[in-house]
Amino acid sequence: MRSWFKIATCLAAGLYLAPPANSMHWQRGSPVPPQLTERAPSLAADTHPERVIVAALTAVRQNRLDDANRLIDALLATRPNYRLAHLIKGDLLLARAQPLNQLGNATPTSADKLNDLRQEALMRLARYGAPTPTTQIPANLLQLSPSQEYAVVVDASSARIYVFRNDQGTPRYLADFYATIGKLGFGKSKEGDQRTPLGVYFVTGHMPRAELDQRYGVQAELYGVGAWPLSYPNEWDRQQGRTGHGIWLHGVPFDTYSRAPQASNGCVALSNADMSALAAMLKPGTPVVITPTIEWLKPAEWQVRQQAARAEIDAWRRDWESLDTPRYLSHYGRNFRVGNTDLNSWNAQKAQVNAGKRWAKVALNDLSLFFYPTADQPMLMANFEQDYRSDNLENQMRKRLYLQREQGDWKVVFEGAGR
Repeated sequence: MRSWFKIATCLAAGLYLAPPANSMHWQRGSPVPPQLTERAPSLAADTHPERVIVAALTAVRQNRLDDANRLIDALLATRPNYRLAHLIKGDLLLARAQPLNQLGNATPTSADKLNDLRQEALMRLARYGAPTPTTQIPANLLQLSPSQEYAVVVDASSARIYVFRNDQGTPRYLADFYATIGKLGFGKSKEGDQRTPLGVYFVTGHMPRAELDQRYGVQAELYGVGAWPLSYPNEWDRQQGRTGHGIWLHGVPFDTYSRAPQASNGCVALSNADMSALAAMLKPGTPVVITPTIEWLKPAEWQVRQQAARAEIDAWRRDWESLDTPRYLSHYGRNFRVGNTDLNSWNAQKAQVNAGKRWAKVALNDLSLFFYPTADQPMLMANFEQDYRSDNLENQMRKRLYLQREQGDWKVVFEGAGR
């Protein structure tokens, strides 16, 4: 039997030409099983539209056109603005006169718009061809702090957003949604490049539709139910000279159910219904990791990586607290830089400060740890409330550390206040 993933992969050449699966294991989150399509109206009302559209595409590929018709008609009755569903409906009408060979046989639309809809169908099918490993954890989420009730991971390559709840520091899968990213993909580096950034960001607030209307007028229609701004550019982005602003999670125009996988100016967009569902889990400080692809770890593997990352941060804290300056400074890499301060200046400054102290205590509270998504060498990011006390200074601040691999060891390459 050919696997669902292989079937979904070959859809790029023609969504209706791929051979059908002979059987399917139905689980929660799977498309609607064939034997239930006679209940299409109630299913379309009670089931997520994505599951219904995938079931309809599957029915077409299995030559169950009556089932596909019932599903699409019921879906359009509840989601009349679902353009992909209209495209499939046109094909089903054409199928009465001639065989179907690819998605969009009957639609007189531009090649670009047709390709967008085909790509959306492919991405949605792929979600069910390779089901989410819900018992596993993304490598990017190494530890969530007590203040972070939820975390979001955007898999940019698969146009998918995953939501995790915080179970005493361990991320647990909660939900996932189809999403749109930048027109030119990901890896943002400058203003206006129409790419979605890669990195670890935090929700900074909420802009309801009324506020967007007041600020942007008719342009606010682009954002649908509202927008949730992210902290791009972060400290590392600015250090690397990346520019731009206004990277948000937001909805879509009300005249369409969803947009193509790559259609925004750099933001991450969801259908209005999905954005509203996600919004219930977003508040200022919620982490949003945008990564090219997700590395899924079994719980035991994740625990090993989490403990190793925590050990690195705790060793840095202990060695700073010890006032053993050479040992403390050994945690900083040759590429360390904060503004105009390079490693040599940092070392001289810290040696002078430590020389004037008799004791120091450093506590790291509300700690969260992330394996930072980059296009080159691996990075860690630590986010915490720092409580520093010594015989001549007391200081509390929100701080971020960024670490890179250097000759097999993690070294701090940026240290500074976190917004």
